[in-house]
Amino acid sequence: MSTAPPADARIALARSIGLQAFVYGYPLLEMVRTCRHQTRADGGVPLHQALHWAGPTQAEDRDVVTPANDLMYTTAWLNLGDGPRALHVPAAARHPGRYFVLALYDAYTENFANLGPRNGSAQGEVVWLLGPNDATPIPPGQHVVRCPGNLVWLLARVLVADADDLPAAKRLQAEIDVQPAAGSGAGGPSAAVAHWQGAVRDPMAAVLDHGEAPEPVAARFFSNLCQALADEPGRVEDAGLVASFSPAGLRPGPGFDWAGLEPALRDGLLQGFNDAVALLAETTRHRQAKPWVLSMRNGRYGSAYLARAIVAYIGLGALATDEALYASGHFDAGGQGLNGQHHYTLRFEPGQMPPVDAFWSVTLYDADRYLYPNALRRHAIGDRTRGLQFDPDGGLTLTVSHDAPANAANWLPAPAGRFYCILRLYHPQDGARGWRIPPLTRVGG
Repeated sequence: MSTAPPADARIALARSIGLQAFVYGYPLLEMVRTCRHQTRADGGVPLHQALHWAGPTQAEDRDVVTPANDLMYTTAWLNLGDGPRALHVPAAARHPGRYFVLALYDAYTENFANLGPRNGSAQGEVVWLLGPNDATPIPPGQHVVRCPGNLVWLLARVLVADADDLPAAKRLQAEIDVQPAAGSGAGGPSAAVAHWQGAVRDPMAAVLDHGEAPEPVAARFFSNLCQALADEPGRVEDAGLVASFSPAGLRPGPGFDWAGLEPALRDGLLQGFNDAVALLAETTRHRQAKPWVLSMRNGRYGSAYLARAIVAYIGLGALATDEALYASGHFDAGGQGLNGQHHYTLRFEPGQMPPVDAFWSVTLYDADRYLYPNALRRHAIGDRTRGLQFDPDGGLTLTVSHDAPANAANWLPAPAGRFYCILRLYHPQDGARGWRIPPLTRVGG
């Protein structure tokens, strides 16, 4: 006669599933959550409509963590389940020398396509975006991108040097547009977006930053996850993993009932949720005290689920590495955490500037992963920063500190406490992965 597994075994199983489901599903829910937030009825932009940001991201902007400050964004959320959309790509020939890219992301944060002067027509073009099962006929000779899922996020980036450069950048930005194909419906949100449960808040931030009790956050997370998995099944290669969540009650579709789960499964899922939150938080603290950590898997992750979750947490919408490389700096040359109580220099030796074909920049972030508000309103320094002063030998020395130096030309203001930096390399050259990034060096004691 068979007997049911003891409660402690079911708790252990559900705990394991809860951890795996969180790591796998966190990027998916961050995309659904961000779509819900940005297309909400009380002030968001409608679905399928391009929203042109009026300027580069500032400290008061809180939609996406770790934003770039030298770029102006255009964003649009698309649900291709209602038919194709025509994406208008600007003509680079009308804007010589200006970097831009129209990045496309699927529901799992995969940067599956980048459209721009590096790989497109200099005269501009219309690119048709089709869902995975869309059989709509497109006229021959048209540029078609078959998208992995129906939920697509367009996050276009346009380089802007400063306020004087803004009007020219806006002229390029205005050429970015999204239009439906003839016969396509108006297109409503997916069920996961329309029926999102609970506050539109990152579960990591809810527990770690806002002190919410973990159980109700976990209940909302797993309920939203089940619906999102039904809307966006993901890769065929991941189907077995998703199926392995079912013994704990996590199955694609609506109707997940946290309160109705047997206590052992509920306890285990909650433990797994807590384990995953702690794992993600700890992993992103860079336990190895390296001055810079260069990300090699951004944008296209395959089965690297933890790497995908980490990027979704610290910088949703990262570009694939052939478009941009990102290096995060949390520690100085001596292995100590960066803190505005100290003064730092970042020196690029002569002939050792960041190896890029487009541009580079160093952006500073407060401990909360957003831009640090400062009187100078300077959040980044790069090769497009006006007024930079090079050293007599041709090198470049940047100053990073809370207190203003005597000469502020090369100064990147920092908060009085903890902070970190992101070095971005756009259109990295072939040797960029092997280039040694100079560390931030503490000045004085």
